[in-house]
Amino acid sequence: MTTGLTAQCSACGAEIPLEARARFCPACGIPLTPEAEDTADVRRSANRWLATLAVVLIAGALAFGVATWRLIRSVSPSGSDEGPAAGAMDAFAPIAEDWVDQREDVDEAAALGDPDGVRLTVDDAVAWTEIAVQDVAEIALDVDGDSVAQYQQLVAVFDGRLDALRSLEETGGAIASAGWAAGEARLDALGAESDAVICRIAGEMRDEGDDPDAHVTPAMDVDC
Repeated sequence: MTTGLTAQCSACGAEIPLEARARFCPACGIPLTPEAEDTADVRRSANRWLATLAVVLIAGALAFGVATWRLIRSVSPSGSDEGPAAGAMDAFAPIAEDWVDQREDVDEAAALGDPDGVRLTVDDAVAWTEIAVQDVAEIALDVDGDSVAQYQQLVAVFDGRLDALRSLEETGGAIASAGWAAGEARLDALGAESDAVICRIAGEMRDEGDDPDAHVTPAMDVDC
């Protein structure tokens, strides 16, 4: 639509000076001439082509990434060059460290001599160890190689610790009782057994080419 020296955009109604000889509306961008419409069609076609190319490139990059990841996994399924004994120890170490904390908590509560505090601390240790036994059993189930028997023995150690803690629980916090003394003695014996087993696993690590010091942590409180 033309009014005086201006034209009106049929789409948005914007006033367009005739002397501007505009091919596109400066307000909404709609083509104003057949030539402009042809240009717009070319641009739209180019944009569609670029969008298609982008999709193809992204899909190709994703496919390449997946193929690369699968190749890496096929060469090294565990994601590292460590042997099975060391890999299992990396999973076991946090549990062993937490056990040290649990045992220290029980000893500290007993040293304070408050029966209620002792009962609560032992109850917490029992609940934690029930879960730990399952976690260590899963590690023993997954491990391969010559250290399988040692990790199975660690399951027995944690199962024994759970029984010993339950015997402490049955005393009701009576730290001067014979039942408490027997439970503590059992925990001490199981601690020595656990250290011996871990040291044998350290030997397996050396045989597999790994450094035990990189996997048996200081917080586990084991001296081989």
